[in-house]
Amino acid sequence: MRAALGAAAASVLALSLATVWVGDAAYQQWMPNAEDKALREATLLNEAIRPREDRPAAPTDPDAPPWEAWLDRLIEGGYQQSAYALVLEDGSWAVHDRIDPGKVDYLPPLTTRIAGNADLVRIHLPDGVGYDIGMPVGPNPTDRTVTFLRRTEPNRGQDLNALTGRTDLADQWVTTYIMVNPVEAKAARAEVRSILGWYVVPYGSLFVALVAWAVTGLALRPVEAIRRRMERIGAGAFHERVPVPAARDEIAGLAVTTNRTLDRLERSLIEQRRLVTDAAHELRTPVAVLRSTLEVALAHPERADWREVVERSLADTARLHRLTDDLLLLSRGEERPRQAGTVDWGDLLGEQLAERAFGGERRIRVLELRPVTVPGTEQLLGRVVDNLLDNACRHAAERVTVSLRASDGWAVLTVADDGPGIPAADRERVFERFVRLDEARSRTDGGTGLGLSLVRGIAEGLGGSAEAVEPSAGAGAELVVRLPLDTSEPAPAQSDDHRYTATPPPAATSR
Repeated sequence: MRAALGAAAASVLALSLATVWVGDAAYQQWMPNAEDKALREATLLNEAIRPREDRPAAPTDPDAPPWEAWLDRLIEGGYQQSAYALVLEDGSWAVHDRIDPGKVDYLPPLTTRIAGNADLVRIHLPDGVGYDIGMPVGPNPTDRTVTFLRRTEPNRGQDLNALTGRTDLADQWVTTYIMVNPVEAKAARAEVRSILGWYVVPYGSLFVALVAWAVTGLALRPVEAIRRRMERIGAGAFHERVPVPAARDEIAGLAVTTNRTLDRLERSLIEQRRLVTDAAHELRTPVAVLRSTLEVALAHPERADWREVVERSLADTARLHRLTDDLLLLSRGEERPRQAGTVDWGDLLGEQLAERAFGGERRIRVLELRPVTVPGTEQLLGRVVDNLLDNACRHAAERVTVSLRASDGWAVLTVADDGPGIPAADRERVFERFVRLDEARSRTDGGTGLGLSLVRGIAEGLGGSAEAVEPSAGAGAELVVRLPLDTSEPAPAQSDDHRYTATPPPAATSR
């Protein structure tokens, strides 16, 4: 409806302007004909002043005005009785017809004396002066500003005396003013505007509105199909997709983008349901163990070792706390975290290694440790390092190696262990939630199955990546995390003073 009304309004405006323009064009086309007719009659006026030898020089009636014979000659020559005036050199009117003389000085004689010279002049008639146009096509015009065709010819004094009835006129130039009749041109303009205004403008605008209605309806038909399908999808049919029109236009692009968005939403929904299911499954075991421990102790309080009960309950509670923390961090890791600042990842890794050395972990060896600054927060980056070291220490036989370096605009953290390793077919699957590959990676070994999933989620949220690669040592497992280097500040100089090779981390200090 809006498109049709807009098209109708635009067409009314355009056709109305065209009506005015075409009417004026018709007027301009007719006016040269009127000018040619005025020039023809001005020539007849000047020729009729000179009587021929085969005509009587004066009318037969001695009481008739002298110009009646002259008028008869005009009519015989084809004159059509237009409004005219003949002006002598002194500014007086020799003769006129269908125009009131009034103030005679508003039609001055032509100063440039060139025989047969003619031009057009626009003259505003003074008050008290009226005019009439012979043989009108329509109503007599009432314009106060009119167009005269002006023409000059030399004439003999005797011809002028015979015309005017005077006896004192000498040979002189006579200026002829004949009104250019605009009646036919105005009638043509009015007729054209009437036809266009009463028929073309309304019916043409209606036609344009109907075409706009039909074309817009056809263009919006795919949108309506998309809307109906979205209603079905919103009602629960998340596997369905909106139809893509065959035309390669904006609506087809909208449908393709909508389907891509629905794909991502469906994957997110599946992941959410899977997370809830896996989380409920993982929480059942520690909750069941904790409940059975407490129920047995309460059923036989006299035989329960309450210290052991509390210690076991505390251990299960700590595991539940760690699991809920991982789930919360994992859910937040679905979105790209807001980068509030940057972190010196090398310094953070050094602190983590020192704490583990202070806690008695002596299997970790640092191959390379360079100061690198990456975007993120200490909480997120610390969790990445902690999860990687926990995973490596949990499965290492004798040694865990760590390196942190900068390469081609990336900070690269590598953590490897000499444990049973990760089969090539499972190197992508280990980053899924609650995945344990074998008995060594079981719940009794302390893992929740969320550590590596958190590592990848945090890395990708910070614009990086995490992957399991072929171990460079030929055995064990090797995990690599890449994060973009922060370019807002110049990177610290990389010197060999910061490189550690096959040595334990420095002794821990109190934090």
